[in-house]
Amino acid sequence: MLLHIEAVCLAALTALLAGPASAGLARARWTARSPRAALVLWQAVGLGGGLGVLSAGLTLAAADLAGQWVAGVAAVPGQWRRFGPAGWFGMGITLGVGVYLVSATATSTMRILADRRSHRHRLALISTPLEPRWPAGREMGTPVRLVDHPHAVAYCLPGFRPRVVLTRGALDVLDAAELEAVLAHEQAHARGRHDLVIQPFIAWAKTFPFLSPGRRAVGAVTLLVEMLADDAAVRRCGRAPLHSALHKLRDQHLAVGGADTDAWRRQLRTRITRISAEAPGALPRPMSALIYGAAFVLVVAPPMVLLFS
Repeated sequence: MLLHIEAVCLAALTALLAGPASAGLARARWTARSPRAALVLWQAVGLGGGLGVLSAGLTLAAADLAGQWVAGVAAVPGQWRRFGPAGWFGMGITLGVGVYLVSATATSTMRILADRRSHRHRLALISTPLEPRWPAGREMGTPVRLVDHPHAVAYCLPGFRPRVVLTRGALDVLDAAELEAVLAHEQAHARGRHDLVIQPFIAWAKTFPFLSPGRRAVGAVTLLVEMLADDAAVRRCGRAPLHSALHKLRDQHLAVGGADTDAWRRQLRTRITRISAEAPGALPRPMSALIYGAAFVLVVAPPMVLLFS
């Protein structure tokens, strides 16, 4: 009976994380003051939700075979014929959701890799290497490619060999300090492998496209990653160059027909406000530590409860 109760609790935890918890975290304002801690908490929410639904099914199956979780799970391979209706239902959930998650994640990852490979190939055909001149002691490790296009655009193309892409329009509209701030921002994306941070949430959204939590998570995590890169650029170049560069790039971006979206406007508006001089500072260290601790407990506590039940 205890294992049945724990299975119900795990299912409830999964629903809580996928629904109210992710919605509340997406709306929270403190995340802008500590984007790294917020990203860790988002990862804990995603991992905790995935493990929760798998563990709930496995716990139902284990409950049919033994009174303790470890003994019940160990008996599953050899004694599955003893399953009752709840046990079969639990194994169906575990295997079905597990296979679906793995296949959807693999499909999403392969599609993204193929798109990047195609993008990289096209970029090689239309771009040339660019070697910006930096003040003494400052180096940009990621290669920069220049595309001869009038609109100001800058982005990081991730991968095993990431590269920063600039257009001729960006060189024309940005001064030296602003250009350095923009490249420092994109360099932070490449150095931090931020694409790997976002990818699990993209897979989550594609796995359950009919649910809103995945879409909310992708938007929130993407914004937090941009904030992390903004912080790296501010540490290197100061607030003013990045602030003015974002304004200029925003104006250029809005000039490109069909390229803008309401979500992009909101994201950029949030970033510009955040790096202004009037924006609140970082969260106090005790508060950040509490958030990291909550993320740790969220991932570790359920398995520990099961192991000792």
